[in-house]
Amino acid sequence: MNAPVIIIGVLLFAAVTALLVLWGMRKAYFQNENLTKMLLSKSADRIMQYLKTHETILLSEIKKLTEGIKASEFLSRKTAKVQSGDAFAAKLVDVMQRDGLIEPIKNKSNIYRSKKIGGK
Repeated sequence: MNAPVIIIGVLLFAAVTALLVLWGMRKAYFQNENLTKMLLSKSADRIMQYLKTHETILLSEIKKLTEGIKASEFLSRKTAKVQSGDAFAAKLVDVMQRDGLIEPIKNKSNIYRSKKIGGK
């Protein structure tokens, strides 16, 4: 092999290695945010499944339904799990109301219904 081919090979190897390192650093930087979004999405899906068979849901039922939900990214050992439904349920209700999935029943602060089913 001649010198220019070796130099080009080394530079390409360095460039690919740098790109992989940057991709890994970016993935690690946003991992907590992504896990939180995944938990919220899985929990919202579970609540919407519950609301398909029930007309309303209480905040205490949301807490029970969301406890123990896990989320993990592909090829990652790090997982997120809902351990206490109290704080998570309040955040989930806010997100679901903002996304237009649920709405509170008038004059009831902790009873919710689906906008898709209950608000026909």
